[in-house]
Amino acid sequence: MKTLVVGYNHSWKDKRVMRTVETFSKLGHVYYQFSGGIDLSAAQRNSDVQNFSLCRDEMPGTSKVIKRIRFDHEILKLVEELDYDLAYFHSFPASQPVKIFREVKKRGKKLLYDLHEIMPEQFLPERLSFLNPILWKVLKTQLSLVDGVIGVSEEALRMMFEKTGIEKPMLCLPNYATSGVSLENCVKNAEIAVVGGTHRKISIDTSLLNEIKRNFKLVSIGTTCNIADEELPFMDYKLMMERISKVKFTLLAFQSRTDPQYVNDIYSLPNKFYDSLAAGTPVILDRRFVSMRKIVEKTQTGIVLDLLDAMKHPPSFLNDSEAYDLYLDNLRRNYDEFVWDSSKQDVFLDFVATVLKS
Repeated sequence: MKTLVVGYNHSWKDKRVMRTVETFSKLGHVYYQFSGGIDLSAAQRNSDVQNFSLCRDEMPGTSKVIKRIRFDHEILKLVEELDYDLAYFHSFPASQPVKIFREVKKRGKKLLYDLHEIMPEQFLPERLSFLNPILWKVLKTQLSLVDGVIGVSEEALRMMFEKTGIEKPMLCLPNYATSGVSLENCVKNAEIAVVGGTHRKISIDTSLLNEIKRNFKLVSIGTTCNIADEELPFMDYKLMMERISKVKFTLLAFQSRTDPQYVNDIYSLPNKFYDSLAAGTPVILDRRFVSMRKIVEKTQTGIVLDLLDAMKHPPSFLNDSEAYDLYLDNLRRNYDEFVWDSSKQDVFLDFVATVLKS
């Protein structure tokens, strides 16, 4: 089987995209489009993957609009000219969001759509959100064309299908950690980590934050964070996981938009969530995060709080050693729930096989 994986604006190192490339390479040749540079030594290890580096910002033109149109034209050429059985999109072409999908189907190929976010709510900046209804119509058309949909959470997938009225085979594939860290002999510092690759507002009650800072040092890893006592740079994955394993908690209180109930936040299952749990570090989670809360409450691997209402939480909740030991026991017990492994890859491949046969 030959597969075209379109990473679009995702970099070659994007964990979710690379995971699909590596999985499909076990089945045959993979054409892999990504944005930006590449580690040639790593790329050469897999001769079944043919790489196409296409970056929107490097396209000819003086304006972002022209660059975007030319970028999408290059994506369209891959779709039109390459010899593949399955196209797998990790994003949607901004200037030709339907045409490129239609070209895949025109050629009689199968098409899978991996939605990292609830696209119509995420694509435009907040000031242009009045245009979201148009994007929902675009998504409805896209979903009508694809043969299957992959998403990061059940809640996000359900919302998109219900709002568009489209039903397609679907698979929830969260952003599992690549690997974990052993909790044996791991010393936990009096630190709380904020982890992530993008700058987002941290929403937490001031008095609660001050109480936390009286007991713990706040450390950010790979992100700009105005509440952090220390900002650490972006690290390669293994180093990041080791650093996370040394903190006592990871704080998940980000807010991407003005509305604290913004669906791409509350239905998210981000990398940082699974990475923290796989590193053996419990989370402090804002109650509004529906999808993450369901997992934390099921596995008992962290503290779920209303972080904007300090009056509900006694100061002792972070220093309950008996409860903390229980979190660590539960992290060990549920380790397989947080890490990508062969069983999860098999589920993904079974889904792909079912779509190909349909």
